[in-house]
Order: sequence, then structure tokens, then C-alpha cells
Amino acid sequence: MIYLTRTRLMLESERAVVTRAAANDELPRRICSQLLADGARYALWHVRHDGRMGVVAGERRRARQILSLRAVSIEQIHRAALVTYFRERQVAGDAREQTLREFYGVTDPRDAAIMEHRNYLLAASTQFCATDILDMTGDRRGVELLRSYELAYGQYFAMFCERARARQAGASYLLAALLPEVRDVTVRIRARLMDDQSVSAQPIAVLRAQVASGGRLGDDRVRPSNACASSSTSRSRPRRPTICSPIGRPSGVKPAGTEIAGRPVQVIA
Repeated sequence: MIYLTRTRLMLESERAVVTRAAANDELPRRICSQLLADGARYALWHVRHDGRMGVVAGERRRARQILSLRAVSIEQIHRAALVTYFRERQVAGDAREQTLREFYGVTDPRDAAIMEHRNYLLAASTQFCATDILDMTGDRRGVELLRSYELAYGQYFAMFCERARARQAGASYLLAALLPEVRDVTVRIRARLMDDQSVSAQPIAVLRAQVASGGRLGDDRVRPSNACASSSTSRSRPRRPTICSPIGRPSGVKPAGTEIAGRPVQVIA
């Protein structure tokens, strides 16, 4: 069975970041350019992304790897949701500070905004990489479902934030009764994303033809059991941070929320 090695996943990820930093699409270009421009931020992203790709590579089967990549994308949609909400709904001023307070508590809003922006850059960059790799593997169904999930979750998250601000002000939120229904939509799409029946069984011959025609899966052919061991990570590129990985296996996908230094991911329910 053809599968993606950790080295290939990281090479494709690095290629995706560089490619999007030079692309015409403004938002991905800005995000990836900011990631590449800051060595410390890039090093942090690289370590975290490498851990996630190690989990994907460990699945060793195409279908399981695709589901794992989809799970990575879902996690990043959750982590990028707050800044996405601010940007798309043009939330600013007091409303922005009140929303940050819902997730960061008593933390100074300016410090919270800086931390959230960092988290957003890391999450969005990983999501771009995971989506590009899914597209490379031919998982068009997964890419379509992820777009639908991002839209549905964005709607749910916006309503959640607006209800939270209404509660802080001691007011009622008129659309509160619709929240469970909107949340159920996201749950159903996520269930379809993580259903192995939604992964197409692309024949090995098709993937080999893709390799022969210049596809980027050249290093991910069927490997015999007695093949020589290969490096599990790509080499650090010139002028880029040294690659290192933390000890231990990263935790699985967390429920919706925002990553905050020193605090667990907050669950939105």
C-alpha cells in the first residue's frame, strides 16, 4: 500500500508554505509570509507541525492517513476561529475586548490579541499544508467537506461569541434558540469527514501513474519489509531554524477552542 512518509509530509508542507507565500491569494500569502519572516515563530510552527505529521505518517495506510490529515485540518479550523471571526465580522473595539475576555479571562486584551494572532498564524499555516496534501492525494471529497465545515463552524462560532457578549452585558441573545441546531450541522459534517466510507479507494495503479507523470509522490511507493531505514524528518533548510521534536506522542484532536499559553484548550459547547 502506498503511504506518505514523515519526510514527504514535511517536505510537502514546507513547499506549501513557500508556494502560498508567493501566490496571488492575499490571505494565505500574508499569513505564510509572516510565518517565514519570523525565525522563532517558524521554528515553533515547524516543531508542532512535525509532531502532527508524525502522527499522520504513523497510520501507514492511505485511507487512515487521509482521515488523520482531515482531523488535523478540523483542529486548525477550531484554533483559527477567533481571529477569523474578528476579521470576517469586522469585530473591533469593546466587542473585540469582550470576546477576548470570554476566552482569556483577566488577561490584558492587548496581550491576548498578540497571543491569539500568533496562534492563528500557526494554525492557519498548518491548515493550508494539510489541505494542500489532501488535494495532492486526490481527496477532493475531503477538501470539499472541509470547506463546508469551515463555513458551518464559522457560523456557529460567531453565534457563540455574540451570545457570550450578550451574557456579559446581562442581555438576551435573540438567536440563542438556534445555537443547538447550528451546532448539530457542524457535528454532522464533522462525522462525514471522519467516516472512512467517505475516503475514495484510489487504486495503486492510479497513484503510480501520477508518480510517473511527474506527481509529487515519488518517495512514497510501496516499501518492502526489508527496505533500509530512512530519515523520519527533513533536513533544516539554510538560514532556517534547526529542526527538533519534543519527546512523546502529541495528543489527539481537541474539541473546539483557542490555544492559550499555560491553559488547556477551552471547550465550546
